[in-house]
Amino acid sequence: MMVRLMNFLYAQAEPIVETRWFEIIMTITVFLNPLAIFPQLLTVLTAPSVTGVTVTMWYVFAIIQIAFIFHGIKTKSASIFFSMLISLLENIAIITTVYVRG
Repeated sequence: MMVRLMNFLYAQAEPIVETRWFEIIMTITVFLNPLAIFPQLLTVLTAPSVTGVTVTMWYVFAIIQIAFIFHGIKTKSASIFFSMLISLLENIAIITTVYVRG
């Protein structure tokens, strides 16, 4: 059932998702993840206190990013691999900083 649904959705989206410009947009968009995390990293490094930073959330993000690192490897997508690797390194820095400063 799910495979049929995904095949149907792909058939509908194929004219868009198989274009070169879509690949370029996705390659750029995937790097929004580490860019979005970077301000939080700067905040935990420079704020007077790390009170209120939920480490559990960053662990969950790390698990998701590890999954996508392996997905990038499986699909041979360098943009997914490197985006998630950068994001994971940022998460590790945030978690470590919170433990050190907390």
